[in-house]
Amino acid sequence: MALVYEYMSEGALHEHLRGKEDSMRCLTWGQRLHIALESAQGLEYLHKGCNPPLIHRDVKTSNILLNANLEAKIADFGLLKAFDSGGDTHVSTARVVGTRGYLAPEYLATYQLTSKSDVFSFGVVLLEIVTGQSHLLNDPEQTSIIQWVQQRLARGNIESVVDARMSGDYDVNGVWKVADTALKCTAQSPEHRPNMTDVVAQLQECIDLEATRCDANARFYSAGSGGNPNRYSGYNTDISSEVSQSSIAFEMERLGRMPTMSNGPDVR
Repeated sequence: MALVYEYMSEGALHEHLRGKEDSMRCLTWGQRLHIALESAQGLEYLHKGCNPPLIHRDVKTSNILLNANLEAKIADFGLLKAFDSGGDTHVSTARVVGTRGYLAPEYLATYQLTSKSDVFSFGVVLLEIVTGQSHLLNDPEQTSIIQWVQQRLARGNIESVVDARMSGDYDVNGVWKVADTALKCTAQSPEHRPNMTDVVAQLQECIDLEATRCDANARFYSAGSGGNPNRYSGYNTDISSEVSQSSIAFEMERLGRMPTMSNGPDVR
């Protein structure tokens, strides 16, 4: 028996986000948005388009593959779980499996999966897309990217978290919107997280914002004007998600490692 996949010549997303600068081109903000949208649509199909619904259980940047046109597809369904029926609210498992740093806190605590478990993992993916950072950072002690972003956005400065390799070539409103969506996806309580249909809608709005910016810049330069195309007003958002230090510590302990992590300021 063999399983044949479409050849995805550009490899995994994480290689583009954290590859060496001399060997891997930096993804533009527009490319990142389309990759995020296509990945979100894949998860939405698993949750809404399949009967019974499916939970991927291992959503991460290394399981998002890109073809020659940088079109994204979710891969690696080895940990996939199906609901027994469409009316089930969760799937129970005998043990916690997945990748440390992407696991939803309620799954770690109860061994019960829902579609919101995938939403949490995808929120981490979105933060990686915005920042270009790993899902776990040493800052200087090991910490989750969720906490790392929360600490910086609490100061109201989106530029402190955005991947510097993009050199400011993005719509700031769209970046704020993606970051806000990501933090809502990683809310401590699954009831406070959006579903993947909502995430798809938010990402489509961000793509529209970026397309408008690019069109405006094209008209601006075609008219022969000078100036700085990267001046934007901030996107006013209420970052409502929170990740407790205890839940991150519990995840590390459940998976066999218990680092010491610093506390950051409360998110506004």
